[in-house]
Amino acid sequence: MENALKSPFGFNDSTAARPAKRLPSNFPLIQTGSILEQDLQPAPINPDWILQGNPTAKATTLAIATDNTLSCAVWECTAGKFQWVFGLDEIVQILEGEVVIEEQNAGRKVHRLRAGDIALFPDGLTAHWTVSNYVKKFAIHRTIPRSIAWRVKRKLRHLLGLVTKAGMGCYGAMVHLETAVETLSMA
Repeated sequence: MENALKSPFGFNDSTAARPAKRLPSNFPLIQTGSILEQDLQPAPINPDWILQGNPTAKATTLAIATDNTLSCAVWECTAGKFQWVFGLDEIVQILEGEVVIEEQNAGRKVHRLRAGDIALFPDGLTAHWTVSNYVKKFAIHRTIPRSIAWRVKRKLRHLLGLVTKAGMGCYGAMVHLETAVETLSMA
């Protein structure tokens, strides 16, 4: 491992440690974008999740890994309060504005994020977001590939009416529903 670069955070970067991955010949090796120059497109919040006001969101994806498990984007939102169910792991850095985020769990911890702040939201988390005026964030998303068995189970739960169509697009909603079903069946 003499070619390994040592990170102060404990990570190693070594070409000797892993074989080189072959990319499609037409795939760009380096994808670029600008959080300042990108045109953001409408990215409506699920109307069932809006708790107060009329928040309007816009977003754009800046880059996506070849295996579709990692991406980054810019997202902005106007004033309002809404629930958000995270369907993947997300790391954010607030670029402008601020948001108050309340975890929807037993502890109900509250976080105020302002420009420069960074946060990690794990897959499956449900939180209430309160945007007093405006917030803009840079986000890194990590998706976990799901097995065919997991996807079939999810589809069957939908067909049996155990989960709504709105919940089908977000793994986080499924986690909470499965936990609730398991809790009820134990009672």
